[in-house]
Amino acid sequence: KGTPEEYLMEALIYYDIKHPEIVYAQAVCETGNFTSNGYKNKNNLFGIMKGTKLRSFNHWTESVIFYKERIQNRYKSGDYYIFLEKIGYAEDIHYTKKLKQIVNEQRNSRKRDTVPSK
Repeated sequence: KGTPEEYLMEALIYYDIKHPEIVYAQAVCETGNFTSNGYKNKNNLFGIMKGTKLRSFNHWTESVIFYKERIQNRYKSGDYYIFLEKIGYAEDIHYTKKLKQIVNEQRNSRKRDTVPSK
């Protein structure tokens, strides 16, 4: 069953999501670090809307599959941050800047976890 905090990166790789670090950062950003009502009540990791309402999923992995089929199917190649801006993924003009910050924090966190202690 598992939570996205534990298994999201694994799921992104399993479903062959391109740029999984950035997409993971999107989930962190969109859910307020997995605390939002949209995540808790609707299993929606990416702030995906259906008309004017937040789309609901039976399980959080369904939002990953939806993301792949409806968002990433439009991505061909190149800078993923620019792709997200071009498709108007978020209304926040600082969205990609926030994603880059989260990606860097995640990378730094993994480096700290893998540095051998003396």
